[in-house]
Amino acid sequence: MKWGEKMVEKHANQNRWWIFTAVVLLSFMSTLTSSIVNIALPVMSRAMDVPTSQITWVASSYLIVTCMFLLPFGKMGDLFGKARVFKIGTVIFTIASLLCGFNLGFGWILLMRAVQAIGASMTLSTNAGIITETFSKQQRGLALGSFGSVVALGSIAGPGLGGLILTYLPWNYIFWVNVPVGLVAIVLGQLVLSKNEVKSKGNVDFIGMLILIITAASLFVGLILGQQVGFSSFTFVGLMIATLILLVAFRHIEMRAENPVMNFPLFHNSDFSLSLLATVLVYGINFVVNIIEPIYLEQNRLISTDLAGLILISFPIIQIVVSPFAGWLSDKFGSHVIAAISLAMLIISQVGLASVNHATSLIVLCIWLGFVGLGNGLFQAPTNVLVMNAVAKDQLGIASGLLGFSRNTGMTLGSIFANILLFGGISMNLGRPVNDYPVAQPGAFIFGMRFTFIVTTAVLAALFIAQVIVNWHRQNR
Repeated sequence: MKWGEKMVEKHANQNRWWIFTAVVLLSFMSTLTSSIVNIALPVMSRAMDVPTSQITWVASSYLIVTCMFLLPFGKMGDLFGKARVFKIGTVIFTIASLLCGFNLGFGWILLMRAVQAIGASMTLSTNAGIITETFSKQQRGLALGSFGSVVALGSIAGPGLGGLILTYLPWNYIFWVNVPVGLVAIVLGQLVLSKNEVKSKGNVDFIGMLILIITAASLFVGLILGQQVGFSSFTFVGLMIATLILLVAFRHIEMRAENPVMNFPLFHNSDFSLSLLATVLVYGINFVVNIIEPIYLEQNRLISTDLAGLILISFPIIQIVVSPFAGWLSDKFGSHVIAAISLAMLIISQVGLASVNHATSLIVLCIWLGFVGLGNGLFQAPTNVLVMNAVAKDQLGIASGLLGFSRNTGMTLGSIFANILLFGGISMNLGRPVNDYPVAQPGAFIFGMRFTFIVTTAVLAALFIAQVIVNWHRQNR
């Protein structure tokens, strides 16, 4: 081991849980701010005198810009130090959060949300890499599992915390809530994050980074516009074709680059590739559940919003509780075993949700949602460990960026396919195109919901079989 690596390891051992706290604080806020703003959009629309169709870009712009820069900043972390990129990101994110709260017009808020997203992408692309570098293999599952549970809390706490803030304070505080937490993270980061980091060598591949940023922008702008103007529109089709062309060009350039942004041979590792694919699919299916179940409870079962909220918050809470325990199990029994069990739990959850109808007991529904939370809680730690353990120390940044990119891609695709599958199933049942809840024929909704969860079951079953085959080949090599 080189002297620099020994210094990093010594520093990490002395401060590892303080380092964990600094990383988790900003990761929590970066995730929270993507969900907390949604509940404030109607209020902001009135305050800025902006139509609803336009104010949604306050949320969408954050998602798009974050995804654009996740992988480039992951590579920058490998080249110049993950802690350095993370610390700069905390400063940018905190300042932009402060500026987002000043009502200087719609253009101003969009610009500041983009700057905030750049700061967030700097933290989200390096967080898992810093934690992996900080903790030994014997503790890595526990650390990454605990990290996953806190980040998950950020994604589910947004609507509740946002509603509480809006009850007593103006919408500006939706953004200003980040500032004190950001300041704590900045100070803590300066005190505990290592200045002697393991770095990769080579020049910055500016051309590759630029093409990657444009490709991500084309993909996510296309997906979001597709939901608004239709997936058969010229805009959507054109952007998807552009994305494919850019991907081909990016691979061609990267295979010949001296120090490529994306090291494509990494994908030859089956653990790495399959775990990233699993992350996309599982996060996507989570969003399918998050979108369909509120409709089922509130419009099909006519359950009050507050009771529906209590029912739906049960499975994320289970996930948060289970994730650190799953990390310990991964350390003890191996990530492959726990990852396979997590997929089995998720398959059971989808089979159960596919059996739900008008008369299903709410207790039974909560049991199936509990399996969703259990499966997700078991999934996070082993999958993160498999991805991060598959790369060398000088590739941890790009691996961390890919994990973040996979999560965001999954959530975006899940929100799209939830509507495609649900209303496709409803349309099949009614024999005509439908794009809204069929109030006069609630049975058609049940058919569409069941159709959706049968498809998600099939997807997870195929993923489980692929994982079993890969593990069998790995053990018998």
